[in-house]
Parts: sequence; C-alpha cells; structure tokens
Amino acid sequence: MERLRKGLRLIVLVLCLAPGAVLLAGEWSVKAETASEYEEVWDYSGNQKVLKSGKYYFRCATATGRIQISDRKNEGYRNTPLGYGSFGNGLQAYYVDKNVLYRYIYATRESVRLRKLAVSGDEEFHISTVYGNQIFLTKSSFDQWKYWTYSYNIKTGKVKKVMSNCCITGRLGKFVVAQNAYRTDVGPYPVTIYKITAQGLSKVRKLTSYGRSEVFVGKKLYYAAYDKGSMKKAVLYRCNKDGTGRKKIAVFINPSEFGEVLIGDITDKGCIVYQAGVQYRYTYAAKKMKRIR
Repeated sequence: MERLRKGLRLIVLVLCLAPGAVLLAGEWSVKAETASEYEEVWDYSGNQKVLKSGKYYFRCATATGRIQISDRKNEGYRNTPLGYGSFGNGLQAYYVDKNVLYRYIYATRESVRLRKLAVSGDEEFHISTVYGNQIFLTKSSFDQWKYWTYSYNIKTGKVKKVMSNCCITGRLGKFVVAQNAYRTDVGPYPVTIYKITAQGLSKVRKLTSYGRSEVFVGKKLYYAAYDKGSMKKAVLYRCNKDGTGRKKIAVFINPSEFGEVLIGDITDKGCIVYQAGVQYRYTYAAKKMKRIR
C-alpha cells in the first residue's frame, strides 16, 4: 500500500510540474537559461539531448532521472543532485531533496543547504518557480488531498504560506498559472492566473473550473477546458499572459459515449491529441489531425 501511495504522489508531482507535456511518451531534456532568469532545468518536453546554460552543458541520465553537468559538450559529465523541480540561471540552481531546500553551484559542483522545510505526515515540497528574490514552493499531501504554495525569500531565508489550494504550473514574467485542486489522475481541475508581488501572489483571474494542459508558449498561454463531469469534449484556448484576449483555437470531441480527450505537447503551431488509445498531431493552420501512433 505504501509503495502504491508513493507511486501516486510521484504521478501527482509529474502532472503538477508539466501539465502541458506529452503524457504518454517523451524524451528528457533541459531548458536553456540566461544568467538572470531562473527556468526549470529540465522537463518532459523537447527532443534535445544536450543543452548549454551559461558556459556549462547539461544532459539527463535517463536511468536515474538526474541531470549531469560538464564544461565540455561531448565528455566529462558528472552527476548532480538536480532532478524534478530544479530551477537554474546558468550559474547555479535551486532544488529540494527530502524536504530540504538547497542551492547547487555549477562552478564548484557544491550543494549548499539553505533550509529544512516543515512537513507532517506525507506532505512533500517541490519548487514551482523562481522569480526575483522569491522561490515559490508547492507543498502537496495525498492524505489531505491538497496543495499549498509557499514563498522562500532568498535574501532573508524566511518561508511563508502565500496561497492554499494552489500549485503553480507555469510562469511568464510576473504572471503564473496554477491548478487549484489536487489530482492523482488526468481529471480536470480549476485553473487560475496570479501575479507575483512582493508579498507573494495576487489573483488575476480564474480561467476555468474544469481545465488541463495549461502552458505558456512564447508570449501566450494555452489551456484546455472541459464540461463539468465529462472529458468527452476538450476546447483548446489561447490568451494573453494575464488571461485577456482569449481565443478558441480548436474543439476536440471523442465519438465514444464515455470517451475522453487529452491534449499535450502544445506549441504555437499545433498539439498532440489523445483519444481512444490513439495519438494525433493537430495543426492549427490546417485545422486537421493526423494519426501518429
């Protein structure tokens, strides 16, 4: 039973961290960062095997799910403690391991313990995003069926709770998108946009009560919306980072009476649609689906 619960909590972490990623398959990758902007070090999306961040090269050891670092592109890679929910800026990265927050320095390959995060029962922390002097952390609990968002101040070392029923899943500038209900499956959940402030988060607008696959692409936000109690029909929307200017991109309907539609791998050109055990690639311009698996 305990093994099952741990497995479900891992699934929850994956779904919370990468709701717009391919759900059934995908290659590990890392994202490029600048020296001033913190981004997630790696996620499910993309096809690149090696990426450069600052003057360092990164790749993922698929057997362990850990990121490796090197000064050279084709050799000299060493293991790092970085994995799920690590955020870097080309010089260093922040990560959580066993509910302890660390800073990993690329040049020295050194991990610096910053703070033990208070938990009880099955509660677990992971980093949702980093902006300015704030590290936003999501605390999740399978037993309590709930999320909380906390902010760690890099300058003061203080932690405070900024929002309940909130798991940040993406950021563009000062705006973040979040899911507002705990899930262990692919079921829809409320989706809300918040703005980062000096105090933490300020609610901007609720996008939908039944959403999924929310992801920032370029300067736009994409998300799927469903009807209450059914995933038979999915409507893909695109809007500005603050939720304004919403536009309906496509509507997907599963012909089966109790069928479901899932959307993933969303780009500015198209997306992947899953229904009835089949994967399709949908192109916005052509408004057509092509079976790929």
